[in-house]
Amino acid sequence: MSFLYEFEAKEIFSEFNLPLPKSSVASSVSEVKEKAKDIGYPVTLKAQIKGGRRGKVGAIKFAENPQEIEDTARNLFTRTVHGQKVRKILVEKKVDIKEEYYLSLMLDFEQRQPVLIFSPEGGIEIEEIAESKPESIIKKWIPVDTGLRDFMVREVLNTAGFRGKELRKFSRFFQPLWNAFIDKELLLAEINPLVETQDGEILAVDARVVTDDNAAFRQKWINELRSERHGKESLEYKAEEQGIDFVVLEGDIGIIGNGAGLTMATCDIVKKFGGKPANFLDVGGGAGPDRVAAAVKLIKSLGEVKVYLINIFGGITKCDDIAKGIISAKEEVGLETPLVVRLTGTNEEKGRNLLREVGIHSYTDLNKSVKRAINIAQE
Repeated sequence: MSFLYEFEAKEIFSEFNLPLPKSSVASSVSEVKEKAKDIGYPVTLKAQIKGGRRGKVGAIKFAENPQEIEDTARNLFTRTVHGQKVRKILVEKKVDIKEEYYLSLMLDFEQRQPVLIFSPEGGIEIEEIAESKPESIIKKWIPVDTGLRDFMVREVLNTAGFRGKELRKFSRFFQPLWNAFIDKELLLAEINPLVETQDGEILAVDARVVTDDNAAFRQKWINELRSERHGKESLEYKAEEQGIDFVVLEGDIGIIGNGAGLTMATCDIVKKFGGKPANFLDVGGGAGPDRVAAAVKLIKSLGEVKVYLINIFGGITKCDDIAKGIISAKEEVGLETPLVVRLTGTNEEKGRNLLREVGIHSYTDLNKSVKRAINIAQE
């Protein structure tokens, strides 16, 4: 899977006629000034990095006039956010927000169906909404054979308290988002926030898209996008060169797994127990010691990780090879960050013995290993 930048996600949404604020992406301070002049002040400057909570880390700024914009843009271009160097800024017309909502479509792997999620509590991460106001999250699973129907949209909006004109106004967003999700074969299409302006206009102010790389042979644009980014993705591009799937997130628990499904499940379980994954990292099937060592070094580059959680199910991948890679990386980079390792499968006893010899305890139970990692991160 690949996370798109906001401007890339909005290009997709624009294809499907989702209403968006006027915006344009810039790669230099002079371009930012030019784009702002064309769009008209006041503007919002958004650092283009993969991950949420940009506002909380100062990666979203406002400029009311030309005098403010140069220093603001220059400052953003010097930033590194969540381990990613800011190389592009989205210049966007500032929106006068009245209300914020949350809307997304994602693939539910457990139910094997897309799920529509709506909440009148937008503007913050969906995990935070689920924690603070779980009753405000409305979910509707969509059968693939029928697709999204109008009555499903009405049902969701009625549950959220919308009636009449308001219901009709908001319902216009659902079908275009569904069309984008299905036509582009996405894993996630998220609008957060979906806003109502003071003038009564409904706009998708932020956009997040996750692609399904397994569909790249049909979705040619995915590989074209990768080619355009060549050399520009610091950590993620380095990972791709080494055969590692790596996505930077916002937490403090470094995740390493083998297989996309296992790694995503590990991230989900960490969240379930109250932890925050710092990344998604899949070393792939048949990973040897070198690739595992490279994975550990990649996460170390994030600089904000309090503990590593390594979850390996040995099949083609051998647990003793994983152990050798962990030991090699620990010695090469002088790793002092705590390691929590869960090994099960091919050569698991050999792997555990190797780790034991260097003082690293390993687990067979996933829940116990996750809880241990969270406890360390919270100390």
